[in-house]
Amino acid sequence: MIKPDPDLDASQLLTAQEASAMLGIKPATLYTYVSRGLLNPLRHANRKANRYLLDELQSLKVRSSVRQGSGPVAAAAMRWGQPVIDTAITEIEAGGPRYRGHLATELARHPGRFENVAELLWSGLLTDGPQTWPVEHMQVDVARALEAVLQQGRTRPRMMRVFSIVATALGGGTLAQELRMGSTEHLSRQMLFAFAGACGLLGPQGVYAAAQGEQALALHVVQAMGMAPTPALAQAINTALILGADHELSSSTFSARIAASTGATLHACVVAALATHQGAALAGGADAAEDLIETLQSKADLKGRLAEAELKGQRIAGFGLPIYPHGDPRAAMMIKLAQHNAPGSAQADLALRFVEGVTERLGLHPNIEMGLVVLCSAWRLPPRSACALWGIGRTAGWIAHALEQRLAGFTIRPRGLYQSKR
Repeated sequence: MIKPDPDLDASQLLTAQEASAMLGIKPATLYTYVSRGLLNPLRHANRKANRYLLDELQSLKVRSSVRQGSGPVAAAAMRWGQPVIDTAITEIEAGGPRYRGHLATELARHPGRFENVAELLWSGLLTDGPQTWPVEHMQVDVARALEAVLQQGRTRPRMMRVFSIVATALGGGTLAQELRMGSTEHLSRQMLFAFAGACGLLGPQGVYAAAQGEQALALHVVQAMGMAPTPALAQAINTALILGADHELSSSTFSARIAASTGATLHACVVAALATHQGAALAGGADAAEDLIETLQSKADLKGRLAEAELKGQRIAGFGLPIYPHGDPRAAMMIKLAQHNAPGSAQADLALRFVEGVTERLGLHPNIEMGLVVLCSAWRLPPRSACALWGIGRTAGWIAHALEQRLAGFTIRPRGLYQSKR
């Protein structure tokens, strides 16, 4: 049997025997778990034996043990995805996230406007007709706040860092001052407009582009990026923003809630979330997936990359989200939209072929990061657009969770289980 490449941390891939021993079950039971979709082994065309991801095995072990209610298991539950906080905002199911009872993929079809979905997340009210927000004058010179970023030259900006600078510049007051204003929705809309304008750093001019005129936020993003607005492009960006708007208690959302529980301002909560979201497991993963797709310059490159990944048992950026063992519905919707509605490009064609190859040969399905990358490639959006769209969309969810946590009225302060090193 070919062993995984030692440079790829082979400890993350277990044999069936090792997996059974870890779970304390018989091999037959392990195969039952696979047939029920509880485990998703990596398939390899040149091997008879599959490999099992350590992350999935540990998550399954905790789910089996958490019913016993012990302290150590409760601590592990926070790491491996067991419910720890009540929320009425988003529920994750096989069909994807539901925002206050509405399936995100359905919201992307109707009403199909990000503003409607943002207001649903914030207030629980879903209006039927497409919403637009009036652009209001900002008291802060956002372009000037971003001068330090612009002085770095035309290298690809880290958009979560850019958004953090924007949010920090906009939020100079205290929580008491924010509450006295009486409208967190006003502050929320203002922040989203500023983030849309910051997408101008990705466009041909490479500068902040303030929102102009009352139009859909998606069109403000298009305008900032220097793209020609078309109904199909507006639909694609709205879809990306809606599908990325929330995903229950992801790590970045949990950061926003922790900040909110301490009495932080709305802008500070979003900055805390952005700092977490830029990590390699989230938005940083979208950048990595984009970089991977850019390395594919020909069908030969594609075949070579697939063969290498299959041989070494690699985990590939943008694939294999354990919470969706049969595939991330958000990614599937964006990829389908790219296949049928986008103008396309040679790079997008290679991206689509790569996604198909990874699914067929490795048994891994694309997640939202790869879905965003494929969509942006198909519409020929500037590099780092996938990460930017995810950050803008998810800001609506972070705001909703920050508001919900304020109403919960308690400080999130887990205790550590001290372990002596002696």
